[in-house]
Amino acid sequence: KMELTREHCRAIIFHNFRRGLSRQECIDELRSLYGYEAPSYSTVKNWYKYNEFDRGRRSLKDEFCRSKTAVVPEIIDTVRELITQDHHVTYLQIEACLCISPTRI
Repeated sequence: KMELTREHCRAIIFHNFRRGLSRQECIDELRSLYGYEAPSYSTVKNWYKYNEFDRGRRSLKDEFCRSKTAVVPEIIDTVRELITQDHHVTYLQIEACLCISPTRI
């Protein structure tokens, strides 16, 4: 099974952004296709809100100067959202959704 990486998620968000989908339409489509593996609402919101695609960013990879520890508040919000949506969500599902190690949950 192919892993849905952060870069894959960003490419799909970019595609939906260019299609003219609203943030909520993008989120709804991702959830219908990928279920618990879909990027979080916070991730989509941030890519739309900060208009990452039009601000000159040329890569879908993590920015060099931004380590994964710099997104701790986002991870906390995302985990909280996942648990709110599904009280039975597992650590494995959270790890897959966030592409992080179990020690970061």
